[in-house]
Amino acid sequence: MGMTNIGLSGALANRVALNTTAQNTANVNTPGYSRQIVTMEASLSGNAVNGINLGSGVEVGDILRIADQSSINRLREATESAQFSQSYFNGLSNLENLLGADGLSLTQGMNGFFAAIDEASVTPESVAFRQQVLTNADALAQQFNSVSAQLSQQEAAQSERYGALVTHVNSQLESIASLNQKLQEDALLGKSVGGLQDAMDKHLNELSKSLDVQVIFTNGGVELSTPNGQPLVIGGYAASLARDLSSGDLYSTDLNITFQSMTTPVDASLGGELGALEALKTNQYEPIKTLLADLAKGLADGVNSALNSGFDLNGAAGQNLFIYTPGSEALSLAIDPTLTAQDLAFSSSATLAGNGDVLKDLSMLSQTLLTNGSVVGETPYSAYSGLLGDIGIFTRQAQSEATAAQVSMEDAQVVRDSVSAVNSDEEAANMLLYLNAYEANMKIISTANQMFQTLLRAF
Repeated sequence: MGMTNIGLSGALANRVALNTTAQNTANVNTPGYSRQIVTMEASLSGNAVNGINLGSGVEVGDILRIADQSSINRLREATESAQFSQSYFNGLSNLENLLGADGLSLTQGMNGFFAAIDEASVTPESVAFRQQVLTNADALAQQFNSVSAQLSQQEAAQSERYGALVTHVNSQLESIASLNQKLQEDALLGKSVGGLQDAMDKHLNELSKSLDVQVIFTNGGVELSTPNGQPLVIGGYAASLARDLSSGDLYSTDLNITFQSMTTPVDASLGGELGALEALKTNQYEPIKTLLADLAKGLADGVNSALNSGFDLNGAAGQNLFIYTPGSEALSLAIDPTLTAQDLAFSSSATLAGNGDVLKDLSMLSQTLLTNGSVVGETPYSAYSGLLGDIGIFTRQAQSEATAAQVSMEDAQVVRDSVSAVNSDEEAANMLLYLNAYEANMKIISTANQMFQTLLRAF
């Protein structure tokens, strides 16, 4: 019976190998799948003949997942970098398109306003020219309003995406914690954990698209933390992220981490898409909103100051042309609805309606350096053109970085696949190898049976 048992052990071992090869072949196009191989070991005990131990066949030692941890880590890190770079570039592109859109260009609005001022200086007493100044002032104010409103809408959309990402991250952390528990349980029971390890890598890659995580591999699982060491997953316990809107900013990117009943603020950039959205808000949206508000205030105050020094067609003291709400100057900028064309104080004399000295002062505002906030030392034109120029430079730089990060991620994917991906030709060769071995072992069993039958017929 030793020959039969040996043949049976070989048939069973090669059947396992055939099943493993079939599993690899079936998953040849499955993203993130790592091919598996069977290790076989000779069984040396049992089946002694004349005191000589011939062994008792073969047994399956293990089913190994073929994976190089360094290449897997590199792919995860490259994925995080690519997602950050691409998200940041997309945000900058949206900003560039917004600020350069037809009908929203403040340069065009200022051109129209100052052109109307220059035309009115020819005949300052003309009601038609005065009305033209009012019309172009209103158009400029509305352009400030539109740009600011569109900017707020974009920021609101980014904030909504940020909230969805936080929810997604929490779900991924819970899944990873559950996988930790399953990996530990199956490892203790001696089960193959290759599929679970692939699932873990998949979840880690998906998580890295949203944020940068520090990964420590433990026996049967992983421990995760933020770049500055705040815990995200330990064993079967997962942290939970939540937005902190206590500052009153509805679009705030501030986050708190709660881990086992302890809540702490996130005190560093998280990287990934979350980090990109945070960087866009901090480095782009907020500075641009501030600049637009300062530009609107500086221009409005300059115009109002000049008009307050003059007199209107009726000889009355000048009034403000522009009004706004402090703290939201660009969004609220408007012309005084009670002001008429006759009320524009273009004259420096209460008795000479045709005196246009104030118009000269108004015209000079286009070249006058502003003195408030983020636009100090800039003219209205240079402040806005500088903003457009900076956005253009930042966008081109972000585009280059996104392209480089994408190439790096693709290279990392190739390196990972060169080790772990399924090769159809290799699996086909393995299939023939194991099939031949299986048939040979079945032939041994058949031969052993014939020998046994021959022995029985001898009696």
